[in-house]
Amino acid sequence: MITPADSPRDARILIVDDNRMNVDLLGAILEGAGFRDVASETSGERAVERWREEPFDLVLLDIRMPGIDGHEVMRQLNGDLAEGDWLPVIVLTAQIDPQTREQALAAGALDFITKPFNTTEVVQRIDNLLRVRALHNAAHDRAEDLSRSLADRVRTLQRTEQDLEHLAHHDPATGLPNRHSLLRFIDGTIETGSALDLVMVHVRGHEAVERLEGYAAADLMLREIGQRLRLALEDQTPGRVLCGIWGSSTLLLAVASSESIATSTLQDCLDASMAHLRLGRYEITPSASAGHVRAPDHGRDTEELIRRVSLTLAKGERRGSEWLSFDPVLEQAARRRHQLEYGLTVAREQDQFHLLYQPKIELASGCLVGFEALMRWEHPRLGLISPAEFIPLAENTGRIAELGEWALHEALAAARRWREASGHCPPIAVNVSTQQFAALTRSGRSLVDAVESALKANGLNGSALEIEITETAVMHDVDAAVEELRALRALGVSIAIDDFGTGYSSLAYLRRLPVTAIKIDRSLIDGVSANPSMDTLARAILSVGRGFGLTTVAEGIETEADARHLAKLGCPIGQGYLYHRPLAETDASGLLGRACA
Repeated sequence: MITPADSPRDARILIVDDNRMNVDLLGAILEGAGFRDVASETSGERAVERWREEPFDLVLLDIRMPGIDGHEVMRQLNGDLAEGDWLPVIVLTAQIDPQTREQALAAGALDFITKPFNTTEVVQRIDNLLRVRALHNAAHDRAEDLSRSLADRVRTLQRTEQDLEHLAHHDPATGLPNRHSLLRFIDGTIETGSALDLVMVHVRGHEAVERLEGYAAADLMLREIGQRLRLALEDQTPGRVLCGIWGSSTLLLAVASSESIATSTLQDCLDASMAHLRLGRYEITPSASAGHVRAPDHGRDTEELIRRVSLTLAKGERRGSEWLSFDPVLEQAARRRHQLEYGLTVAREQDQFHLLYQPKIELASGCLVGFEALMRWEHPRLGLISPAEFIPLAENTGRIAELGEWALHEALAAARRWREASGHCPPIAVNVSTQQFAALTRSGRSLVDAVESALKANGLNGSALEIEITETAVMHDVDAAVEELRALRALGVSIAIDDFGTGYSSLAYLRRLPVTAIKIDRSLIDGVSANPSMDTLARAILSVGRGFGLTTVAEGIETEADARHLAKLGCPIGQGYLYHRPLAETDASGLLGRACA
């Protein structure tokens, strides 16, 4: 189609006239004027067909023709026009009466060329109309371009809306439903009153896959497991199933059904979803821990259910369980744990901690040879808290180094006061946990620094103190432990391996360590006199102690029979309720008169 950039002489022109002489004459005029693309037809029917077969920029149309005349031709051609277009027709006519002209104009004609033809007039009228047609075509093209652009923008916006809608409900990395979708699903299920099972799954090995193959592989792993889990449940239940992303390595499975799904079915589906996977160059078999809650049994509110399933998963992971279902006891324990964790932040400042002292007795003579300092916590609302409960919390919250150093200073202060009152005091043993040992190192201080500071503050030498450390603390870094313990021995501090017989009990590392004593754990002492297996073990430990030149201490002696039996085996020292429960400082000072000379 002709445009303003084209020459009018490039226009495609169709001459329609039943008189061949007129056709030839017009053709000659146009050819003489330089028009290069001129076609002709001598019937109205064929003219309509030709127009429909190929586009023309201009039609020179005779009105009076047999068959269908020019008026009918224009009527039919007008029916083919696109919206906004017009018919580029110049009527050829010998009729000059107003009625003919009005009828032609009404049919769509834009101009007239009268017969006989005037060459100059013909060319001028054709040029004029072609210029108008070129401008129209240009405007039409711009409109079409704009329309296409708008259509493209509409499609782009629609796609963007679809993408945003998808992203609003799906995790972009895995394509699984996201937290928003899961919460909406749970809310909707609760509103309908259907039974609802929630399983929160922590996938182990996710971080390792990230390191080996990158984030994409780790995300693929989660997507595959999530899809497997959903499909496995859909095969087992007629209800609705959704499995989506809850955290970086955590999935949440939500199953809505007319009745609760059997826990064993949920567990089986979880196991099935952990089948072999190939990710990049690596083949893995994933594993997971899972917490499970059920509505309405375990709650009727989305927030409550999510909190409880998260709590159950966390508790299961601490226990090393692969599957754990919610129990109200878990929530009670979590509340207590929170109270204690918060309480630890203020307990020292509020003087809630104190030390008790359990005597160590020489079995052969019954005289006092030392004390073990034992920490106690008197919580203002919960009462006396066992060290078995608060020491792990102090380790997990990073407060163990602070508490351990306090206990060290407090015990040596008691030793100083006893020495000032009576002139002497046997050594006091202070426990150092694995986490305390590591925490001191991380802080840039060492156990030696803490001990030196406490001894100096109380004017005591190293012989007043014994450090009790577990095998686990030593095995964390044997070389560093050896160096640290040697420095303590250089101060004159005695060193005992606590809970001996329950950990590694490796003679190889025992030979390397500069220790002075081993303490047999109470679990190997209770009932030793009546249990041949425990007797054999006790004999072996005592033999090891003698072989390495170490003092052996038996913990947890509670019966005369066990005490006599241990003395008979050659155990030199014991402690336990048979002799004394842990005592307050003032009560313990009353025993100093029984100390071995």
